[in-house]
Amino acid sequence: MMTALKKRAYALENKFAYDQTFMFKAEARRNALIGLWAASEMHRQDADAYAQEVAVAHVTSPDGAFERVRDDLTAAGLPVDEDELRNRMVALLRDVAREMYDGR
Repeated sequence: MMTALKKRAYALENKFAYDQTFMFKAEARRNALIGLWAASEMHRQDADAYAQEVAVAHVTSPDGAFERVRDDLTAAGLPVDEDELRNRMVALLRDVAREMYDGR
């Protein structure tokens, strides 16, 4: 009986670790995509570098990518609807997660 419980606990720990890693990777991809979108909106020439900066901003703070994009769009003089930006990020995360589950 104890062996079965240990196996179950081990499986749950592995699943938790996998899910956390999966979500981290999905959020990083989502943040890079929102960075590319924002760079396009701001007509930045360094879109790839900017997208990488946005992806890294999430590591320092859970809302880091959102705050970075919001602040940069505002600084560029572009109107920012925070709800619209958050909804765009949620939709991108959903799409990225689906692509990752499908192996793309």
